[in-house]
Amino acid sequence: MTTTVSSRRQHTRDRLIDAATGLFAEKSIEGASVEEISERAGFTRGAFYSNFDSKEELCLEIVRQRGVQLLETTRRALAAIPDAPISAQWLEEIIAKVVAVLDVGFTLDDNWVLVRAELRLYAYRNPTFRPALIEIERNANSLAAEALAAALARHGASLRIPLDQLMTTLDAFCERTRLDSILTGDVNGEHAWREGLERLVRMAVELPSSEDWSAGGRSDH
Repeated sequence: MTTTVSSRRQHTRDRLIDAATGLFAEKSIEGASVEEISERAGFTRGAFYSNFDSKEELCLEIVRQRGVQLLETTRRALAAIPDAPISAQWLEEIIAKVVAVLDVGFTLDDNWVLVRAELRLYAYRNPTFRPALIEIERNANSLAAEALAAALARHGASLRIPLDQLMTTLDAFCERTRLDSILTGDVNGEHAWREGLERLVRMAVELPSSEDWSAGGRSDH
């Protein structure tokens, strides 16, 4: 019985979160009322407050769920990176794998791009919301950054700029490119977004010399 009630409650919470996410993208967090969120989800105001104490708590749950999703999908992407030593023919695959890992954090879902920006604006205006948002984003970014550093080291590659600067650069590029494509309605936005991300990563990655490859091959034997 408890399991059924718990499952039903989670379903209600998920519907409220989905409704809120859509409204936040359309009207902003401040502009979307609890009544509107409840109505779009098909519930009453009372149902909202039986699941969330406030709109801010709902925002925290959105951030928490997104953080869990980012961590899970990042781990799956990282598992696809090969462990084999680097060689000339690995260049394209290494770039592709690095891009795949970074791709996880920059979903192409238009609603999330807008809601992410809204959550940051909300945090700027509501200091009590900042710690949770910072912690969840930092955890996801740290996982990706640490894994990328380990993958590059494993393949004998390095970066031309500090890793934290690269992550910030990629984040800014991806967010701006996605927002621009939404504003302009560019149907080729996804292609340009991925192509630009790949170019940035390619410029940042420095591969070992052919002598290093040879030396690495001898040491493996």
